[in-house]
Amino acid sequence: MIGYYGLHLKDINQLGLNCFDVKENIYNLCSLLIVKDKKFLPKELLCLYETLEIPIILYDDIKLLNITINTELSSYLSLFSKYLQLNIDIEMAEEDELGHLLRVAMYAKMLASSLNFSKQEIKKIYIAALFHDIGKYLIPKEIIGKKDKLNKVEYGILKMHSLLARFMLNQFFDESIIDMIESHHERFMGNGYPSGKIPSIGAQIIGIADSYDAMVSNRVYGKSKSNQEALEELDLCTRSKEEGGKGVFYDPKLVKNFICIEK
Repeated sequence: MIGYYGLHLKDINQLGLNCFDVKENIYNLCSLLIVKDKKFLPKELLCLYETLEIPIILYDDIKLLNITINTELSSYLSLFSKYLQLNIDIEMAEEDELGHLLRVAMYAKMLASSLNFSKQEIKKIYIAALFHDIGKYLIPKEIIGKKDKLNKVEYGILKMHSLLARFMLNQFFDESIIDMIESHHERFMGNGYPSGKIPSIGAQIIGIADSYDAMVSNRVYGKSKSNQEALEELDLCTRSKEEGGKGVFYDPKLVKNFICIEK
């Protein structure tokens, strides 16, 4: 069976993936991906496999290979896939479609790469971005899936998701990854949550990627913006109101780099 993540079901046949039930087969995602042609893989999915250095095998070559997976690696990837399954549950409950987490991870990797980070640091940022919303799994479904605006109490509960992520992943990832996940809603001037601290550059990168994808995607709480509108909105969030902006929430240098990448 073949793992599959981050796409709409209607796309399966177009991609040539030999895939059965998405939610059952996600557990095999990080073991192996067999495709007819790599060029048909969406860039978000290709980014996942390339970043985590997981084999993508062409269907025509499968018989020529004697594929064995190291037991320790296989166990690690199996657990990793189970956490990806939780991400799927969150996305389906919140938006009834998949892809946000893969896209945020891809954007975060692109921005980190533009800053000449080491391969190891880029991988850490990518993984943190991939799991940045995992804490929402412990938030009541009636809150994360609510179609109307959250009231003050509900919003306060939702904001706990970044702290809950530490509880869920503390024994799975190292502290730098956990901190980025916990701090992705912290802002450049210490005007975010949950602690109101100045976040690491990795957390800031994830915050920018998350905000951008939220703006260009159709979300339950608002109509999507165009690419240009979203980039302009990010720019406004690097300047104070006195300077004609909306407040300094993001590092101007990081946003400038991101705008150059996405234009």
